[in-house]
Amino acid sequence: MLDVHRLTISLILGIVEGLTEFLPISSTGHMMLVESIAHYMDDSEKTFAVIIQLGAILSITIMFWNRLYSMGVICIKKIFVKQHYDKNHLCIRHILLGTFPGVILGLIFYEEIRLIFGLTYIMYGLIIGGIFLLIGELCLLKGPRVSDIDNITYVQSFLIGCFQCLAFWPGFSRAGATIGGGLLVGLNRRISSEFSFFLAIPIIFGSVVLTLYHCGSSISAMDALLLVGGSIVAFVIALLTVKCFLKIVQNISLVPFAIYRFLLAGGIYWGLIT
Repeated sequence: MLDVHRLTISLILGIVEGLTEFLPISSTGHMMLVESIAHYMDDSEKTFAVIIQLGAILSITIMFWNRLYSMGVICIKKIFVKQHYDKNHLCIRHILLGTFPGVILGLIFYEEIRLIFGLTYIMYGLIIGGIFLLIGELCLLKGPRVSDIDNITYVQSFLIGCFQCLAFWPGFSRAGATIGGGLLVGLNRRISSEFSFFLAIPIIFGSVVLTLYHCGSSISAMDALLLVGGSIVAFVIALLTVKCFLKIVQNISLVPFAIYRFLLAGGIYWGLIT
């Protein structure tokens, strides 16, 4: 029999995931917060919070399908046809370089990372991540910015990937780490955001696969049904959120997102920790 309470929680988590996954405000932090308020935060829900990200990732895959398809074709032709392309072109190598640090760190410290999910960690992650965004905004005042995603260098890709590792700290935000990191290495807000979206695909997909490998046997048929429902909601909401975010990020700084993080951290401290 369908558990209405669990269904409601899964749909709420889908909405929260879709709204927050690609914004620099920490999707994991928000989902853990919802689960804490709902007094429903066991190991199965931690697993749910990771797997439901598939819906959000699918929205990015569809939204940037033409670019992803082009990158795939270029990669295949380079390998099998030995066809030369202009070096200034975003390719799979950029994505691999940006993904590599997170994959290595995630594989080495998988169990340790799962142990630091908690409201106190999230609160401090929100604060430090907000400061990181403000530092990135200050860097925009210095020198010219990369304004075309095809002009991102391999070094910049790797450095952004290193910054992405900060997202293993719950509450820091993967999007915040990569967007802020992009600003630090010379990208403008829009290009930094777009590259952050591309990096999300392999890193989150890998996280889901790793979670399924470790915890998949404990997922029941009912859990799978709830996951599908939550993922569909996350997909729709994320698609709308990303489109809106890319429009406003060109004209609005990341300062409001940093302020929101500070306020949320304060709310967690005063409302749930003390």
